[in-house]
Amino acid sequence: LQTMISRFDSKLIFITLLSILTLAFLDRSDAFDASSQQFSRRRALRILTGTFAGSVAISSSTSAANCEQAQPQEDGLHPLASSLQLMIPSMKFGAPATNATISPSLATDIEMMAFHLESQFDMQNLASMSKLSGSWKLLYSNAPEISNLAKKLPLGFALGPTYQPLDIVTGRFENRASVVHQMNIAKLETDVVGDVSVSELGTLNAIGVLNERGNRINVDFRCIVFKLDEILGVPLKHPVTKVIIPRLANNAVQPANDITFLNDTIRIIRGGDGSLFIFERDKLLGVEQMLSMDDREQLLTKVNSPKANDEQAIVGIGSDRSQQRNSPELRFLFKDSR
Repeated sequence: LQTMISRFDSKLIFITLLSILTLAFLDRSDAFDASSQQFSRRRALRILTGTFAGSVAISSSTSAANCEQAQPQEDGLHPLASSLQLMIPSMKFGAPATNATISPSLATDIEMMAFHLESQFDMQNLASMSKLSGSWKLLYSNAPEISNLAKKLPLGFALGPTYQPLDIVTGRFENRASVVHQMNIAKLETDVVGDVSVSELGTLNAIGVLNERGNRINVDFRCIVFKLDEILGVPLKHPVTKVIIPRLANNAVQPANDITFLNDTIRIIRGGDGSLFIFERDKLLGVEQMLSMDDREQLLTKVNSPKANDEQAIVGIGSDRSQQRNSPELRFLFKDSR
């Protein structure tokens, strides 16, 4: 078994890296403008009326007259948010749905519903709200890197559940994902370990969007850990582990995400390029899903040790693709690129 692990180690690590990069919210240059989405009036009417069977009446003018800023119901069960959850289908292996793995019409409906929630509530100061803390499962994204990953992975591997435990009090976050094999040959896990902090008002993100509502969170990546921890359904006593150390390029914009809707159940964010991410709170999991403070400290101490540069790979964030290809893992990732 250990001989098999050593033979497959490099290739499996490369596949895992492909997975983890979808979770790290690396900055990209392609811009997204939510206002440019071409939603038909007929589809809008069908979603906003037919979906709720006449049980939900929406009146923006009445809402504006009653309060300066609309807020979700206290119990977090706003009808639009609940309907958005119901629209997103469950996918094989628990992977998030994407615009590449569901029908174009359903993807458009989901993205329109998210855009309507963002527009109706126009929420402020979400970056400092305590309800951000918890474990969040990724339900849907139209980010190209996630769409490409969820659509197809090589060698029979497939993306599994993707979680983002977050603790706003201690400023910690992790992006956790599993990569499974359709024939149960192997199971891999990835974990991006990083810090979060509230962005200053007036800052710009990668595509020049101004932070004027207090909804932006800075994201600082500390390390990326991937593990091959199961072969043929048998957990490995000593998982094959590799650590990647992300370094922000000198000319790169601070990685950041904008929280555009938040209640007790649903969180909608826009990545640094405007891509959409819809999360659902996992009530059975919480911040305890993350590494303990002691385990995290031990990991980061090892990462920052003088030997780290020799023992772990270092990759750039925000650098151009030619620079990223200096890493053998990323050369594998971009081998078909031109």
